Formats: sequence, structure tokens, C-alpha cells
Amino acid sequence: MRRLWQQEAAFKGAALYLMLLLVLVLLLPWLPLSYAPNQLDLAHTLQAPFEGTATAAHWLGTDDLGRDVLSNILYGARTAFFISVPVMALSTLLGLVLGTSAGYFGAMGLRTSRKNLLLLVCTLLLLCYYGLYLPLQIQRLGLGVQMIFESLSVCIVLPMLLYGILKALYPYTPFLRASVAVPVDPAVLRLTEALSTIPRFVLILVLASFLPPSVLLLSLIIVLTLWTGTARLARAEMMRIKQLPYFEAAQSIGLNGRQLIWRQALPNLLGPVLVAFTFGLGGLLALESTLSFFNIGVPSTLVSWGRMIAKVRSNTSAWWLVVFPGAILSLTILALYTCNHYLSKIFQEKSTG
Repeated sequence: MRRLWQQEAAFKGAALYLMLLLVLVLLLPWLPLSYAPNQLDLAHTLQAPFEGTATAAHWLGTDDLGRDVLSNILYGARTAFFISVPVMALSTLLGLVLGTSAGYFGAMGLRTSRKNLLLLVCTLLLLCYYGLYLPLQIQRLGLGVQMIFESLSVCIVLPMLLYGILKALYPYTPFLRASVAVPVDPAVLRLTEALSTIPRFVLILVLASFLPPSVLLLSLIIVLTLWTGTARLARAEMMRIKQLPYFEAAQSIGLNGRQLIWRQALPNLLGPVLVAFTFGLGGLLALESTLSFFNIGVPSTLVSWGRMIAKVRSNTSAWWLVVFPGAILSLTILALYTCNHYLSKIFQEKSTG
């Protein structure tokens, strides 16, 4: 990374641009902006850039309702990153865990007691119902935050209660003590194939047709459909690492599975996963802007680059509504892909060297 920063001007420029944009997003509430993002200035609608007076300084122009383009671009960057970064982080973490487990344990390499397997299945079912389904329904019906908190509390308490019951019954129940082999790799592969057959954009369109726009629902859909690429990558890398001499040497000295994964495999997995993260982040920024452009899945109260570009349909001569947000979006994605290119290059050199 130090060598890239010193020798590659393109990488340095892209990284500086992303850091500057991130600092602006974080400091946005304290910046001395003349206008709020949704503040209307009906006396200066569709004002061209750099034509404002001292009392109405809209440096990058306004839209059809008089909203300041500069302020909306900055707040659109915050919306884009606040949606894309957490979603990409969660999907990458999920894909890393499932892919690494599939590559390490294989078809029958993971053995556990029926108690643990039953606890896992019940916990997942409770999480899906009390942690996902009920909060979404409560939010859709507008029943208040208190009921969402109660649903999440039940989602936490019931698995703990179930764990205590199974732990008490474990010494006296041979059925719970019996060991079973869990086919981790086939299960992850089948799940990956099933989710990969569903086009993400079509799924969002279908759900948006009968559910209200929600950032939480949109993020959940993307996380549950985006982790498959990271899982495939992590599984392939884990299967490759298992064949390396240093990993076999670590196995021969008696390290357990947790030590092998955390100390030996993950340090070599994080490089390709980081490359996949930056590449996926650029794709998510483009997806969020596309959905906002078509007013799908994203609440209309959120400021977005895509929704700004869509305003040009009211007046096609307002070129600044396309040029400025489109340029920022293109530069951000280009900067992410530039960093991705150089990161993949150094990790490839490291693996071949």
C-alpha cells in the first residue's frame, strides 16, 4: 500500500478523492451551506449555475422546485454511502463466513451435536420471524418503535431461553448428545445457486409493487442477494489455501479448526475479499442511483443523485441537473474501480510471488 501511494499517481488521486468525499459526508451537518437539501426557493426555480445574486447564491443552480443543486449533491453523497457501505459490509461478512466454512469443512467435515444443530435451526427461524418479518410489518402499519423494540427483545430472549432448556436436558437425553455430520459445502452451494437465479433488480421491482419504500427493506434484500459472490470467492480461496504447505504444517502440529481459520486462512483471504468489497461498493452506488432515478424502493424524502438526475425530465434544457450529479457519481465509481484495480494487482503479485 505504501508503494502504491508513492509510485502510482492514479491510485493516489483516487484514494485522495474518496477520502475527501468521505470527510465531506461526515462533516456535512457542520458545513456552512446556504441552503438545506429540501429547502424550496420558488423565486429561483431552474436557475442555471453561477447566475445567482448575493442574496440567492445557488452556485450549481437549482431544480424545478428551487432546491439547491450543490447542497443536494453533498447530501446525495451521504445517502449513497450510508446505504452502500453498511450493506456491502454486511453482505461481505455473511459471504466470508459462509464461503470460508464451506471451503474448510467441505461436505461432511463439520460434526456437531443434535443439540447445537437444533438450537441453530430454531434461532434462525426466530430471527427471521421476530427479527425481520415482524419489525417490517410493524413499520409498514406504523405501530410505533416500541413494538419493534419488543419484537427484537423477543428475538433475543427466546433463543437464550431455548439454550437454557436444551443445556438442562442435554445430560439426560441421548438424542441430543448424538453427533451428526453437517453438509456445509453442499448447503452453501445450493443456496448460492438458488439466490443467483433470482435477478436482484426484478426482485426489488416485485417487492416494491406491494410494499412501501423502505431503506431497511431495500438493504435487507440487497444483503440477502449480494453475499453469494463473496461466498464463492471465499470458498475457492479457502480450498486453495488448504492445499498450501504452510496450512498442512499448521494442521500437523495440532492446531484446531478455529486456529487454522483465524490465524492461518483469514490473513490470506482478506486481500481478495477487500478487492471484492471495493468492486461491489461501486456497483451498489450505481444500483442505488438507478433505483432512485426510477423512484423504486427508496423513500422520496431521501436526497439521492439518481433522483436529482431524474428531475431533468421536467425540463430537458436544465443540463446541470444531469452533468453535476452524474459527474460526481461517475468519478466516485471510477475512483473505487481504480483502487480496486491496483489492490487486485498487488494481491496477485503477492500470491504469485
